[in-house]
Amino acid sequence: MTPLSDLELLARLVAFDTTSATRNPTRPLGDFVCDYLDHRGIRAERFDCGYGQENLWFETGPPIRDDGAGLLLCGHVDVVPATEPEWTGDPFTLRLQGDRAIGRGACDMKGFDAIALNLLRSAAEAGGLETPLAVLLTCNEEIGTVGAGRFAEQWGDRPIPRRTIVGEPTSERAVQGHKGHLSLSIEIGGRGCHTGFPDRGVNAIERSVPLLAALRDLRETMVKERTESSDLFSETPFPVLTVAAIEAGTAINVMPDRCALRVGARLLPGQSARDFVPRLAAAIEAAGIPVQVREGLEHPVPDGGSPLAEDACVITATNDTPSYAIDPSSPFLAEVRGIADAVDGRGVNFGTDAGRLVPLGCRSVVWGPGDISVAHRPDEWISIEEMTRYRDRLERLVR
Repeated sequence: MTPLSDLELLARLVAFDTTSATRNPTRPLGDFVCDYLDHRGIRAERFDCGYGQENLWFETGPPIRDDGAGLLLCGHVDVVPATEPEWTGDPFTLRLQGDRAIGRGACDMKGFDAIALNLLRSAAEAGGLETPLAVLLTCNEEIGTVGAGRFAEQWGDRPIPRRTIVGEPTSERAVQGHKGHLSLSIEIGGRGCHTGFPDRGVNAIERSVPLLAALRDLRETMVKERTESSDLFSETPFPVLTVAAIEAGTAINVMPDRCALRVGARLLPGQSARDFVPRLAAAIEAAGIPVQVREGLEHPVPDGGSPLAEDACVITATNDTPSYAIDPSSPFLAEVRGIADAVDGRGVNFGTDAGRLVPLGCRSVVWGPGDISVAHRPDEWISIEEMTRYRDRLERLVR
């Protein structure tokens, strides 16, 4: 296939509707990218994740060695929904408006993906790399870095380049770490009945009132907490707990027999779901509500149809995006910051694939083009000038 400019390639990537929340398949995008990178110097692998989703791996240069030499560029290809009425054009048709390239995923993070893929193709065509260069494109990042979690299992104990760039939009700041995001479902039971006979039932919504109070008290306690990594997050140096949604009831004349809360916890580097879930359960039990913890990680939607006893309260951790921080004394962090010419990239409050890659030995710096404040919004955009500037800097790192 004829080479494309970064903007032309970005337009092709944006044209694929890879909305992960609706499980839109990423395989058509993968077919295109594999065709685009069909070169004798590029080795490609596709890792099936079900429902038409897949992780994509490309590498060039010498074979990957056990010492972890080389460079890995990691981006995700899925996007959030683009259903807001404020869009001024087709979200999946890239539009240029002055310095802005507008389209769903242009900023988060197909702009980086286009740059990374073109750099890999250019490196393969030029040859002469002394260490491997690889690109990993993951699926389902937007629903909890699920694709990267699967990739860590799929890759196994094979060697991998440890120096890793996760190209999330950081306005070109070389970021040291990020918070995690633990997704939880808390379901509380009741006994359904006709509301004309309330003595025959137990209202699950009313049973959730002390539960909500317990969560509020825990949240207020967490706001006061500080750890060694708190100084990475100047605006919110504490772990965050949020009750994001409540689902209950079927009709105005039916006593609700269950109430489900969707809760998110953004944990600091060094904090884990393994420690937090028992703490959450203890806080609820202190309010007089017996708790059962159910295993359920990596199931994006809790099973709301299973039987639930009227006195039950069940916590299910549905997804865990691990927090992440690279050692501040890391030579790789210093190298990237020297090229990025940014010294204020400490921590960000959104999750990335970086934490999922730690079991493989990857030590990541989160560094990419684009402003996160315009991601996930109508008329999402990325600066064309910033893409050009970042491309030049990333190419220096590759060389």
